Amino acid sequence: MFKLRNLFTNRSLSAKFALGFSAIVLCIHIIMLSLIIPSWQAERLKSETDTINRLLANMENQVLLTIHVNSLYNASYWEKMNLEMKNRLHELFNAWNKEPQKNEATLITHINEHLLDFTCNALLMKHHHSVYGTKGLLEENSPFFSTLFPSYEQWSIYDKTQRLNICPTTNKEYLFLKKIPQSPYEIALLCKTKEFLHSRSDFEISIGSMLKQSFQTIKNHSTGFAYMMWVDGSERKCDHNATYRKSFDENAKYFNTTCCVSESSPTDQPLTGELKTSEYLHAAKEGKPIHHLLPKADDPSGKLYQALTWVRYFKGSREYPLLLAATLYEEEIYSDLEPIIVKFVPAILLALGVAFALGWLLFRGFTCKIDRLLNVAKTIKSGNLKERSHLKGDDDISLLAQTFDTMLDGLEENIHTLDTKVHQRTYELENLLQEKEVLLKEVHHRVKNNLSIIIALMQLKENKAKHHESKQLLMDLQERIYAIELLHRHLYQSSSLTHIAFDTYVQGLIENMRQTYATDEKNIVLHVKSEAIFLSIEHALSCGLLINECVTNAIKHAFTHTGGCIDIAFTCKETRCILSIRDNGKGLGEAFSLQGHSTLGMRLMEGIIFQQLQGTFHYESFNGSHFEISFYNELPLKEEKHT
Repeated sequence: MFKLRNLFTNRSLSAKFALGFSAIVLCIHIIMLSLIIPSWQAERLKSETDTINRLLANMENQVLLTIHVNSLYNASYWEKMNLEMKNRLHELFNAWNKEPQKNEATLITHINEHLLDFTCNALLMKHHHSVYGTKGLLEENSPFFSTLFPSYEQWSIYDKTQRLNICPTTNKEYLFLKKIPQSPYEIALLCKTKEFLHSRSDFEISIGSMLKQSFQTIKNHSTGFAYMMWVDGSERKCDHNATYRKSFDENAKYFNTTCCVSESSPTDQPLTGELKTSEYLHAAKEGKPIHHLLPKADDPSGKLYQALTWVRYFKGSREYPLLLAATLYEEEIYSDLEPIIVKFVPAILLALGVAFALGWLLFRGFTCKIDRLLNVAKTIKSGNLKERSHLKGDDDISLLAQTFDTMLDGLEENIHTLDTKVHQRTYELENLLQEKEVLLKEVHHRVKNNLSIIIALMQLKENKAKHHESKQLLMDLQERIYAIELLHRHLYQSSSLTHIAFDTYVQGLIENMRQTYATDEKNIVLHVKSEAIFLSIEHALSCGLLINECVTNAIKHAFTHTGGCIDIAFTCKETRCILSIRDNGKGLGEAFSLQGHSTLGMRLMEGIIFQQLQGTFHYESFNGSHFEISFYNELPLKEEKHT
């Protein structure tokens, strides 16, 4: 987005107008398509829905017709089989009556001759027990003979159906019993439902094939599918499985409990996703398709696609309603719209090209002069004040450009005049600053010389002093004045008149004290550790006087004849500086405090710490004395950065 904005910003005004005009045209096309495409999709969905509903209505009529035809066929098939049975029995009895040797063996021979190829099992019965059967003997625990002996020449029916799921199933046995004349035998014909199913005619099978072909028309050129199944109308999902549709396996009870796909369905295992059986019935009642997600059979990734399912159902004569359902994927419903949309692309591109050309031609004459002014303004902004537009004419833009050129001429002249004055004034200030620096250096030099003279006079006075206290007092004053003199000496020698290198200053101060008090002879070691930092004159002088007082006091009073060590450390962290003086002498005691002392040195330290430095003071007496002074300082300057 940022790159696109820069690309647009860096274009000329003419290009901006042309691009803006093209953008407006593009937005209009996008708005039109955003309004038209949903309308096309709605019309397409309505058309597809009408087509599916008509097709499902035709299928529903075909199913009803098929059921009716099957019912008529079953009735006619039963009558045909019953008539065939009676004819065969009549022929059997005629042959038996003509048989000279009437015994069981000849009777079995006649039964095989006339009833062996019959659909039902022909049984030879004697005293309610079967002695022979064309398809096996009758079971001893048969319900037909366990209670009451069946009536002669009438069909007895026993229903052995065991429902494992909602799939339509039947398992019945039919028995026809007739006494054989001139013998103690009866003949029984035992028929089973599955034998009727195996004996279906080609006519009934062709009806199912025709129904499947009718369903198959939905799937042409589409991954959609149609199916016919029974549902229980519950809030559970479909668990149909064609493998266990008519199986008497123990596992069959775990499948087809909510949905059972018909054998006439073109899809044995249709995809139903998360649909509940109650949703099928609701959709059939409302007459509206179900919107849901389904995978595709040819997509191994398992991705879910938007799909629509239309449903028709009729109660029929069974316990569960039979559904007719057709499913199509939305992307296939709207796939016909893609070529139409593609046809709009050349028109959109042509419109954009025409809009860009018109925008360029219409605004080129107007924006050319503005572009020139903008380029001049950019050049002036970059620092080149000599650039001019040189536009001529009486139009508003030309007059504006001429006024702009005149303003630039005046501005350039004013800048030149100002630069001359600034250069002259800078020269004067530099001369004044140089004179001031020379004067300050001379002042520092004179102060240093005067302090040196004072120190020399005090040394002469010290030599003539007769009392030890007087000599000691003069020596202390010399050290204090030397600290001030050393500071001015460094300022005189430094390029800066406001800051000095504090570490160098301290080293010189300690070296003078080492010579003055002969610390090496007294076996007193002076050790200095200071960061290379520049301090202001005020802070440097204050710290120098504090070091002088603390070190002098330690040299005089902290050690015995065995000597000792004095450590001076100075550190700064950001804007906080810490001065530490530590010795390993006998200390001043834990109750020591600056307040309450009347000596000149302690009063001097108190004034410097709390008044001049505005700092804090901390004292410890452990293996000697430890003085720590902390104070605020502006951000210290490192020596390597100071010039």
